[in-house]
Amino acid sequence: MVAAHAPLVAARRYGGASAEERAQARRQRLMAAAFEVFGQHGYRQTTMRLICAQARLADRYFYEHFESTHDCYVAVHSQACAEAALVVEQAIRRLPGDLLLRARGGLSAFFEHIRADPCRARILILDSSASGLSAQQRIDQQYAFVIELLKSRFRQRYPNAFQKPNIEYVILGCMGMITSTAMRWIERGFSDPIDTVVDHTHYAWMGLDDWMTQMNATSAPG
Repeated sequence: MVAAHAPLVAARRYGGASAEERAQARRQRLMAAAFEVFGQHGYRQTTMRLICAQARLADRYFYEHFESTHDCYVAVHSQACAEAALVVEQAIRRLPGDLLLRARGGLSAFFEHIRADPCRARILILDSSASGLSAQQRIDQQYAFVIELLKSRFRQRYPNAFQKPNIEYVILGCMGMITSTAMRWIERGFSDPIDTVVDHTHYAWMGLDDWMTQMNATSAPG
């Protein structure tokens, strides 16, 4: 009887890493490089070769992972959105249950997050429209988790009024204001203190709370 043997030819490993691991490492280098290049040069001025030069990788490796510079931007933007969402979510969940207190905490965390890195601010806010991403794509990437989280909170806080307005439109209106305010703040070189920017966005949530509270009271059964 012939004993079973392992395959005669195994996947080659270089430096202890498989081909898949090396490809993943190259993608990480390209993503890190793309973040820097998009953040410094902007969407319109960034090229595949600038990204490869920053990553110190041959051009062919770029197309191993991305179809185009735009495709690369979408990946970088998506990752930046996910990181920002996590920062805001953690800030919200650390605070007591009051909606307005949590809204202020989330706003502060968001503005601190974009001020901490000008590259991040450009990718997340300044270039998201110039990149050609549709409004729906930007909403899905930037606001999806916030919309769902706030819908849950609104349902608890205003049970009688929850179905009266279109909650998604209400939340998106507030989010659009935050994005526009952030854009102007970035363009001004973050010259205003964070508390000032937070104050000028938080008031919308205060007004929204008053409106929904009144609607909830007048819509109560009986």
